[in-house]
Amino acid sequence: MPSLTIDGTSLHYELSGRGAPAIVLIHGGCCAGSDWSAQVAALSDEFAVLTLDLRGHGRSGGREGALSVPLWAADVNALIDGLDLAPAVIVGHSLGARIAAETVWQRPDNAVALVLLDGSRTLGGRAAIAPPPDCSARQDSDADLAAILDRTIGPFADAHVRRQVIATMSAAPPAVMTAAVDALTEWDRDRADPVFAALPRDLPVLAIQSTYHDRFTPRRSFARTDETSPYLDDLRATMPQLQVAVLPRTGHFSMLERPEAVTALIRDAARGTAKP
Repeated sequence: MPSLTIDGTSLHYELSGRGAPAIVLIHGGCCAGSDWSAQVAALSDEFAVLTLDLRGHGRSGGREGALSVPLWAADVNALIDGLDLAPAVIVGHSLGARIAAETVWQRPDNAVALVLLDGSRTLGGRAAIAPPPDCSARQDSDADLAAILDRTIGPFADAHVRRQVIATMSAAPPAVMTAAVDALTEWDRDRADPVFAALPRDLPVLAIQSTYHDRFTPRRSFARTDETSPYLDDLRATMPQLQVAVLPRTGHFSMLERPEAVTALIRDAARGTAKP
């Protein structure tokens, strides 16, 4: 796997295939670029596809330094520039959805479309500001790591997907786990509103959504394709151009659970931006 050194930190990436627009796939917190292996295999026969291990993750360096969504986004833009991939379809999962949006906000010229894969909003927007009076759900802060990961994966993943996610996420150093949670919380509180509001209105944006949760709402999977959520409603109000695709009865790691469906939606988004 090749690497690019940015500010003294080695970032590992993989570039597969060729064809425009390039597709940049950004993994979630405490995860790795390998989460996208099914999408890389299916899309690289038509497009250049870039995956990376974010700073502090996987085979990339930077575990000892400060980590933030703006820093990760700057790294993604540096890779796009260094590999001459602009303008690209920027795709991000979970924490990576925030990084994808920040990447586009930092460098709109580097993006031809934005895809948010099961993003969320823990603070701000239309997220719950307090637990419901009758809430008896156990909060993540009171649960052990295994319980948190199991709840994050959801009830629909098969044993293979569950093992893969648990192995990847549980291998992350505690300091990186803490940094990822802090970075997500800070971005949701301080950056989400101005970033989404400032994205170009002619930029195609697709939200592929399978679950909803916020700080006081335990994660749940959608049951129907016509469901919505406070997060999606907030995105719709901010970005009139937003398109939404709901994957029902699917957990948080939809690119692993429903690889064909996620791949098809990303492929369609990329084809929709191709110049005649």
